[in-house]
Amino acid sequence: MEIQFAYPSFNWSNNAKGGAGVTVVIIGVGVKNNSPKSLYLENNLKNSVKHINPYLAGAPTIYVNSKTKPINYLPEMVRGNYTGCCNALILTSEEKEKLIKNEPSSVKFIRPFVGSSEFIKNDFRYCLWISDNLLNEAKQIPEISERIDKVREERLKSTDKGQNNIANRSHQFREFNETTIQSVIVPVVSSQRRNYIPTGFISPGTIVPNSAQIIYDCETWVFGVVSSRIHMSWVSTVAGRLRGDYRYSSSICYNVFPFPEVNQKQKEQINLHVFEVLEEREKHSGKTLAQLYDPDKMPKGLKEAHHQLDLAIERCYRLKPFESDIERLEYLFKEYEKMINKNTLLEKPKRTRKKKA
Repeated sequence: MEIQFAYPSFNWSNNAKGGAGVTVVIIGVGVKNNSPKSLYLENNLKNSVKHINPYLAGAPTIYVNSKTKPINYLPEMVRGNYTGCCNALILTSEEKEKLIKNEPSSVKFIRPFVGSSEFIKNDFRYCLWISDNLLNEAKQIPEISERIDKVREERLKSTDKGQNNIANRSHQFREFNETTIQSVIVPVVSSQRRNYIPTGFISPGTIVPNSAQIIYDCETWVFGVVSSRIHMSWVSTVAGRLRGDYRYSSSICYNVFPFPEVNQKQKEQINLHVFEVLEEREKHSGKTLAQLYDPDKMPKGLKEAHHQLDLAIERCYRLKPFESDIERLEYLFKEYEKMINKNTLLEKPKRTRKKKA
């Protein structure tokens, strides 16, 4: 049996109380044959393809497996600092202002705190960021000392042994990672209405929690890759879902995304288009990224800058532009298969002959 036709995921309108969030796919299965298969897209547009795979893409049957490290030519992406049992280390804008007003010396321990929601909606939160060598100084401030004690209590009460083990390090999140030059932030959860995931740069001094993925201290061109249409085609196909949103996972959206090795000239070309995207964002600095990347309201200049960036990224694959997402995905799945086969060969241990006695 094989898939003969498919309508990829769409939101189902229904009369449920409160408007139940339901996503539907329609799949027709039949006996294998050599006839063209029908893949329907938005507005019921039909595309004839040779195969429809389990991801409802016009490509042969291939299963995408997650990897803990990149097997492409991209730098490592990780989750931000885990914040479990650490609510006392996180401050609202009002709490931050009050703390600084009461204890001016506390300002050296406060950092901007930017996760997925904060980044996309331009919300402002802060956190206490205390290195080990400044712990005694920080504990001289009564409110900070109280907050550290609360974290210790939460960790000791937790049923997670890992939290119990770090109870004596209650002045810090579980991880203590920060940017030293520039990092790229990728929201974990993002609306599938958007044509692009709103990604961006994180400067030194800003702390990223585990509600976002982050590529620490990477080169500028990497932003172009994760912000591209071809990467979005891959994400929309293989990513998990949280209601009507994409759930971005580094292990399957990024680490196994088929991206070729690029030379310095290609990186410089991508950088030029990245700066154009950033310049267009700056022209609308009064708007949040949620507003800028609303597909119905995206400014023409920003849309064009992204289009030019898309073309630059796609030229890294081939000179002929892709005509549709179906064509992009068919190409990506073929490249994924090559990449996996190459990686398997590299990982396979060499056999050694035993010397005869």
